[in-house]
Amino acid sequence: MCVNMPINWMKLKSVQLSRAKERSGGSEAATTSRCRRTKDKDYAGLVGCTSLAFVLYLNTLNAGFVYDDRRAILGNADVTEANRPSLLLQHDYWGTSLLDDGSHGSWRPLCVLSFRLDYQLGHGNAFVFHLTNLLLHCLATALVLLVAHTLLPPSHATRVAARVAAALFATHPIHTEAVAGLVGRADLGACICCLLSFLVYHRHMQLRPHASSLILAIVLALAALLSKETGIATLLICGLCDVLRAKQQGRQQKPSEADKHRFRSLSILGIALLAAFYCRLCLVPRPTANFSAADNPTAHESCWWTRTFTFLHLPVLNLQLLLWPQNLSFDWGMEAIPRIRTFWDWHNAFSAAFYGTLLTLTCKGMRLLLPSMNYVAYNVASIVLLLLQRLGGSSCRAWQGLICACNHQLIFGSQINIKRNSKSSTVNVNSTLLICIAFLTLPFLPACNLFFYVGFVIAERLLYLPSVGYCLLLGLGFGQLRQRYRSPSQRRLLLFCLGLILSAFSMRTVQRNHDWLNEEQLFRSAVAINPPKALGNLGSVLSSQGRYEEAKLALQAAIWQRPTMADAHYNLGWVHQQQQNYSSAVNCYRRAIQLHPQLAVAYLNLATSLLAGNSSEEAAAVLLMGARLQGRGVRDRKAHLEVRLKAYLQLASLQRSLDKRDRAVELLNEALTLPQSVAQRAELHQRLAVLHAELQQWPAAEEQQQQALKLQPTESGIFVQYGQLLARNRSRSAEAEMWFKRSLMVSPLEASVHHHYAEFLEQQLRPEEALVYRLRATSLAPHNYALQAAVADALRLLHRLDEAELWYRHAAALHPQAAHAHANLGAMLQMRGLRQQAVACYRKALQLQPGHATSRINLAKMNVNIDAKT
Repeated sequence: MCVNMPINWMKLKSVQLSRAKERSGGSEAATTSRCRRTKDKDYAGLVGCTSLAFVLYLNTLNAGFVYDDRRAILGNADVTEANRPSLLLQHDYWGTSLLDDGSHGSWRPLCVLSFRLDYQLGHGNAFVFHLTNLLLHCLATALVLLVAHTLLPPSHATRVAARVAAALFATHPIHTEAVAGLVGRADLGACICCLLSFLVYHRHMQLRPHASSLILAIVLALAALLSKETGIATLLICGLCDVLRAKQQGRQQKPSEADKHRFRSLSILGIALLAAFYCRLCLVPRPTANFSAADNPTAHESCWWTRTFTFLHLPVLNLQLLLWPQNLSFDWGMEAIPRIRTFWDWHNAFSAAFYGTLLTLTCKGMRLLLPSMNYVAYNVASIVLLLLQRLGGSSCRAWQGLICACNHQLIFGSQINIKRNSKSSTVNVNSTLLICIAFLTLPFLPACNLFFYVGFVIAERLLYLPSVGYCLLLGLGFGQLRQRYRSPSQRRLLLFCLGLILSAFSMRTVQRNHDWLNEEQLFRSAVAINPPKALGNLGSVLSSQGRYEEAKLALQAAIWQRPTMADAHYNLGWVHQQQQNYSSAVNCYRRAIQLHPQLAVAYLNLATSLLAGNSSEEAAAVLLMGARLQGRGVRDRKAHLEVRLKAYLQLASLQRSLDKRDRAVELLNEALTLPQSVAQRAELHQRLAVLHAELQQWPAAEEQQQQALKLQPTESGIFVQYGQLLARNRSRSAEAEMWFKRSLMVSPLEASVHHHYAEFLEQQLRPEEALVYRLRATSLAPHNYALQAAVADALRLLHRLDEAELWYRHAAALHPQAAHAHANLGAMLQMRGLRQQAVACYRKALQLQPGHATSRINLAKMNVNIDAKT
């Protein structure tokens, strides 16, 4: 029974703790001091590991924008355009609105902001982006070294173990995608902010109750979350470290006060974690977008067992990439990962072994840390009893008449404390083991597909932060082995094995960096792992380079591997179209639309192929379908809208060519309802102005032209078109000339502006002035055939035939494969009476174009027999 008398709980506990400390002889404090001195003076390790990371990734500086880099950077208006910074908070990683149904759902404004700064600094040069990634990797390596010194148990082997962990992190090939691929900037930023937050919070554990370091740690954790979603694990890791390292903080601070401050810190961390999680879900209510079956085929499996067994096996495959990073790929979708459909599949044995090992290590650490955990529980109970004493009296009996066992608890707490001090090194090792496991597993959980589906099966860049735990575990193990094996031969063997691993990792990293230099090498390197995706992308790259036969072989192989790839059918159709095989192109485009009905670019190119086959009505119907596609679930919303706008423009041009200008006006007005840039909207108004002018609707035409001027008040092209519009009305010639002169003032170095003004002057019967501006145009664009031919025509009209001949010869030399160039020169020679040279020019024109009418007519006028071969 409890005696109702005042008890000074804090004093009694302090006395017992001091006695235990005296018996321990202060060895823990001395060892910790030695460890701190070791950490503070390890400049050689810091310089060596960061230099190693820098040297290994030097060959990434020559790389360009590869794969997803184009969409995330070059195709992202938040990066390339001067948009409001607030839009970064409203758009996802790819520049799509978070409210759009095609949004990826990835909200990483801090990473996008870094892209924007790099773009402005380097004016879009890829070198600046890659240099930033390289420096960030070096910084992450340095932070891994500091974290290793902080975590690894205090001993003489700490410096070596920490250097081993940092060196492994610097050389591991799994980091290539995150460093060489620019979209991996998100993983780099999240890792750096996470490690900084951990180090700052560890400092806070020593400086309590000061709150500045705690606030900074939370801010850095939120920065990790703003870099990538995996940063949410930062606060969990910090809290776990605090719980596992529960002990007296500071010699002058009473134990109960330290426990109270620890409880407060953990409470603040928990509140910050819940608030961050809640705000993240409020910004993006859907944790994932509707990803295609090609990206994550397992998520689309109807069988629950198949999904469960396969997703449980994914961590095993990721660990395999960490252990043996030989087979790496830019994409692991489609059939790259075999699905586990039965319980008896042999892959399940590896899954069971993996989870069994992980559970064993965790339980071992928890079991050996149980005295420490009981000590934490005892500290929390002491805080509660202290509060009860202050609120209800001198003993806990005042609360509900409970029987008090405080004396027993205090004795038990003292015994635990003595036992804890006697086994401090063992506890420290196992707490480090648990924190390393936390670094390895917690950041991986959001992307493991077990809680919600994501748009991939495996992504190598996601292992950047988890690999910190992996490298720390290896460093811890190396330190323990070095302590156990003290003979020189054994230590030499350990160093030899370590050197072998680092050498193998370094060579594989350099080799893998080479794969990321350009897209062709990247896709070729993945053919053995993911043949359909790699061959399909390779075919697209080869076709863009004009290597059509190679592209056709690659695309046909991709379709043979996976017949349902809409992109591969579309790219094959584009290759056929470039080779003018329009019937095959039409079949490929139709198949692509059948597989992917929202693929707007397939409609656009299908219409082009149909027009080449003189199917105007069908092409118009296809263009209208493509222009009105809503694009539900389309990821790249910007590209989809651009294709829709092109479809409207092409359809309006087609209707204009069919003399249906009223219908063309309706279509362009419909296109104005689409979201578009200022330049695109101005172009639509300009085209509407031309159509209204052709319909002789002059007020409407001028109104549309003024709308374009309001959108782009400094665009010389709009001034030129406005001048051309006004020039149709002879009473407004002076006003038209004013707009032409204004365009010259705005763009004095633009050759086309001088050319159009010269045309206006010729219409006003001022050929001498026109010739001056035509000569200026050719001086600004000396390799433009049309401008050279225009000068020759102007000289011919002025009867300056000798000079005209020279300009016609220049034009023919610029465009030697053009039949009309030789025909024009022949006509000039014929006018000058040079019959034989004129005949030779006409024959050259007929050789290039056998049906050239002008050449045949002029030869007939000259009574020259036309050779049948020409």
